[in-house]
Amino acid sequence: FLKNGKTGRALNNVNPTKGMQEFIDENYELFNEATSYKFHDLLKIYLDKDQLLDDKKQDVDDEKKKGSKRDNLCKHLFKIQNNISLYKNKQFNEFIRITEYKVDTIEKKRQLKKIIENLVDVEDKTIEDVINIADKKGICKIDDRLKMFQIEKTYIYNRVKAIKFKEFQKLYAYLEGYTPFSTQHKTKGTEFNNVLMVLDNANWNKYNFENLFLENGKDRVLNRSQKIFYVCCTRTKKNLAVYYNNPNNDVINKAKEWFGESNVVNLDGR
Repeated sequence: FLKNGKTGRALNNVNPTKGMQEFIDENYELFNEATSYKFHDLLKIYLDKDQLLDDKKQDVDDEKKKGSKRDNLCKHLFKIQNNISLYKNKQFNEFIRITEYKVDTIEKKRQLKKIIENLVDVEDKTIEDVINIADKKGICKIDDRLKMFQIEKTYIYNRVKAIKFKEFQKLYAYLEGYTPFSTQHKTKGTEFNNVLMVLDNANWNKYNFENLFLENGKDRVLNRSQKIFYVCCTRTKKNLAVYYNNPNNDVINKAKEWFGESNVVNLDGR
């Protein structure tokens, strides 16, 4: 990173951030693999992690979200888990139609039950393990689209394949509307009768809620904080509660200005 005589701000622009450097130090084999790519090819594998949140269903019956933004690896994993869910929910005709699994003997029926139970209780099996088991057992065959993904986006596939499949199953449950949780980032979307908003920066430097109330700080961070605050407030139909842990006096005064003095309550004083 000292190439071309860069110093000062120019050097900072190409140096890893603190978070990036920590990740590199903890995953040096991934860094070495990435540096083996031509830069033009590496640019093609950039991913926007927010894409997974954009197609979340609000509940199981929500038909608006079809997963169109998902890549072929993600679609394949969803297909595997969907097949498992069909079997678990005793939708056997639909399961057999989609998987083309032939159950023409009692023995095959027993084998199928064992295969599905093995996939439901995945224990420590990785995503790659489950992809291969589902392919070998006829639950979800590896198709040309997944093969092309493995070839064209090897770096991504190598990173994802080592993840435990049970972690993906939790993602599936969240995105398919099987959990009570929801993430909302857009200014228009689902509204709720009651909203509890918890303002906490944690270690996320994209937002700063103290500066939101004080209306100062970096423009990009301030604008992003204002947008998410607006989104949360305007999703409320009836009751909105905003929780802020240990605010300073300036934040409290601004909250009273925005929401009315009678609506700002010190929970520690109760």
